[in-house]
Amino acid sequence: MFDFPILAAAYGFLIANRGETYDRRPEEQTRDLVIARLAALYTACMLYAGGMKFILLSAVLYAPGTLLYFWALRKQNKQVFTAVEWIIFIVVVVGCIVGIHGLTTGYITI
Repeated sequence: MFDFPILAAAYGFLIANRGETYDRRPEEQTRDLVIARLAALYTACMLYAGGMKFILLSAVLYAPGTLLYFWALRKQNKQVFTAVEWIIFIVVVVGCIVGIHGLTTGYITI
């Protein structure tokens, strides 16, 4: 499916944006941030070009995966999401619900 590269690109962007792993070579953060931004934008455009069917099917996969991420961070007593990430999560959950409804009613076929 189309969705796994966007997860990797978005995670690369998140890490570069937070600067968590740039203790030794901080000069590489800007370069990695630009590359991750371009990769996320490119894969998002490719997902969009695939059509609404693939966006909804991707949301069906993202929501459960995000819940696992949520529980893992809570177990480590870390901040789970920022305000923007909560909004993105809610949009993904709504897409997941619509995707599941589409699959069960036959509107979306695999």
